[in-house]
Amino acid sequence: MAQTKRLPDAELEVMQTIWTLTPPVTAAEVQQHASSDWKMTSVLTFLSRLTDKGFLSCTKEGRQNLYTPLVSEEDYRQRESVGFIRRLCGGSVKNLVASLSDAGALSEQDIDELRAFLDAQEQ
Repeated sequence: MAQTKRLPDAELEVMQTIWTLTPPVTAAEVQQHASSDWKMTSVLTFLSRLTDKGFLSCTKEGRQNLYTPLVSEEDYRQRESVGFIRRLCGGSVKNLVASLSDAGALSEQDIDELRAFLDAQEQ
């Protein structure tokens, strides 16, 4: 399993790109589909780091490497969400929502969606 450490933004973007593609993927596919305009050497560096950290597996096929995610987007999102709430809000979801509300970051639609989600969880 991959380290529990948070990925830097660039590496996370590479993972998000890979999660949108059908694995295994090549470095060229990652470069082509990434939202950033990276040079191939940067993409290869990110892929190597992600492989070393256990987020990707790498297999050689002919002259190119094929990369497959070892961590699902959902697993990473869940782990990061819990860690974020622990670090920033002392583990309290209520404190997170209160902070968002106090900052004016929650629209009426957001609040309605939260209510509907919580209501659905009770059933």
